[in-house]
Amino acid sequence: MTAHPEVDWAELEHAYGSAEDTPEFIEALRGEDWEDAIENLSASILHQGTVYPATLPAVPLLVDIALDAEAPGRHGALWFVSAYAESISQGASESSHFLPEDTDMEVFDREARAALADAAARLAPLLEDEDPEVRAAVYQFAAYLVGDPAAEAFMPLVRARFEQEDDSAASVALMEPLMRHGLFTAADFETVLERGDDALTFAAAWAAVAERLDYPDAVDHVLRLWSEQAEEYPGNGEAASLSILASHAGPDAIPVVRGLVGTVDAEVVIAGWVEVALASRAATGEAVDGLLAVSPRDAATVQALAQVLPGAPDRSATVCDAVAELADSDDLATVAAVAALLFAAKDPRWVAPAIAVTANAEEPSVDLGRVQSSFAFALIGFPAENRELAWAATDLTEVARAALAAWRTQSWVEVLAALPPSPEVVSAALPLRDELPETVSELLARIAVTNPELVAPHAPTGDGPWALTARAMVQPDTDLDATFRQAWAANGGDDNADNDLIDTWAHRPSEALREACLRVLDGTARTSYPERFAQLAAAKVAPDAAWPTVRAIVDAAENPLAEAVDLAKGYPEHRAELVELLADIAENGRETWSGIDLMSMAVATRALVELGEVDPADAVDTAVDLLFDAIPEHSAARLAPVVGDILAACPDARGTAAERLALLLDGDHRVPTASETIADDVAIVAALRKGL
Repeated sequence: MTAHPEVDWAELEHAYGSAEDTPEFIEALRGEDWEDAIENLSASILHQGTVYPATLPAVPLLVDIALDAEAPGRHGALWFVSAYAESISQGASESSHFLPEDTDMEVFDREARAALADAAARLAPLLEDEDPEVRAAVYQFAAYLVGDPAAEAFMPLVRARFEQEDDSAASVALMEPLMRHGLFTAADFETVLERGDDALTFAAAWAAVAERLDYPDAVDHVLRLWSEQAEEYPGNGEAASLSILASHAGPDAIPVVRGLVGTVDAEVVIAGWVEVALASRAATGEAVDGLLAVSPRDAATVQALAQVLPGAPDRSATVCDAVAELADSDDLATVAAVAALLFAAKDPRWVAPAIAVTANAEEPSVDLGRVQSSFAFALIGFPAENRELAWAATDLTEVARAALAAWRTQSWVEVLAALPPSPEVVSAALPLRDELPETVSELLARIAVTNPELVAPHAPTGDGPWALTARAMVQPDTDLDATFRQAWAANGGDDNADNDLIDTWAHRPSEALREACLRVLDGTARTSYPERFAQLAAAKVAPDAAWPTVRAIVDAAENPLAEAVDLAKGYPEHRAELVELLADIAENGRETWSGIDLMSMAVATRALVELGEVDPADAVDTAVDLLFDAIPEHSAARLAPVVGDILAACPDARGTAAERLALLLDGDHRVPTASETIADDVAIVAALRKGL
């Protein structure tokens, strides 16, 4: 066993804090409970692919296990080292997220790659291990060395195995790494075909298509062997096999998807078309055509079209016409999906299927791709990103009325709250006063702020915070001090300060409201985002006493930095202090539990542009840099609107930005985002083009 430096594990961190439990988990791989141990290691030192300070010294110890033929957990150790290589290949060691604030990222990345190189050198003898499963695991490890210096010495050894490997399953595992590294030729493909091993032929042909290699008849071989081999290669079933293939090959997978129509279940083809569109902007139209050709059409087809349609807006009318034909389906999930797609497209035919859905005893969910949504939020969007609804207000009110009668759920009261105030909105909510008294009271209170006449005849009873607030908004003779104190206490007092409650009461100010706001304005930035929003609401009520708290919230950055900056601009006497804070945030960011907050840096840069306190060219360069930094962290969708604002405000500096963004805007690959949706990619491009 190789000697390793002594490690103080208690001083290192993983996903759950101190890594002092890591040696115990590693040692457990030498015992019969190794599967539990590998799960613990995966969850702690490689949680969701994240590399931590404790991960690096663990890798050589796991290689020790992999090299020990007597260790029951050697296959688990090999899997872990391969997963580590995959994380490094995806840039995990270049991200400061989840690392201590004082981490030198250049040093960390160098050490992480050194651990990978050391692992490759030490695992090389296992390429000739007598256990074919071990050899296959090392081949899989090799697949993740693309672009890494460790591949220079390792991959020639892997290439040599092509002539030597005599196990079918191990030979199958060898195909992908050789093709990824460009070490497989058309002549090699012919050699594979001559061997007459169907599993090997399928893997070679599949990998050739996935890597976009133009080998004769590769697609034909994939199609010929699909029914026999796709369930096992690359694993997890036919739908996964086609989805993974399409995600790698993009438009090159289209002949495979087309060729499988009529020979596999429709759900497999549907998954393939969605992945083609996710992988390739240019192929989205063909994906729409492919989905429209699926027969019979059902909920899965409609939901897939809903995912793909944002990337092909010119096909909206055709898709809506095809989907509307399913509005009278007997399948509830299909009708719900039809209503959601038509609503998103602003097609008035959404109403009939939506009403039909409310005739059922339970509210259906709608598949939005990576998540399931209630029918309510599938229509209006999640509360944080509500769609514009005024165009459908009348119809949506009636659908909400029917939905509340059928399901009596809070989400549909939230639908009403998102609509313009009207007598119909009020009357639709009233039947739920007894079942959801505070939810309905909050809706009525907010409406009463601008339209008290709509609420006055229906003022709620009860002593809840929103019932009290609603009555105060419509009763002129209310003792405002006493009623506010009662509502404030009923809501949890200072320990549960609520920005919505403060904002509502600000329309009927009182001394009691000011007193509560002064207590909230304590000169600090509270820990949680809701608490900070409450502090900013209080700052609007008592601006004369708010600057220390507003300053603290700006300094803390994160959410709600943009709102805090807007308030801070109202203190011209503190402009220099604000500019200094913003410049520091823009340059250095702020450390969060998940690393440096790029969004705060972008928001601070935008604020400096608005204040005229930064060179436009520097601001644009910074904004584009932040956007590119956000892409591997899958947070570009959040930053793009802010970057677009900066570009729009700096017209003389857009030329260079346009050049740097050209590939992102005009290329075929979509921008990866947390939600993995086409809609996010479309929104990113739209925000940037608007700025340019």
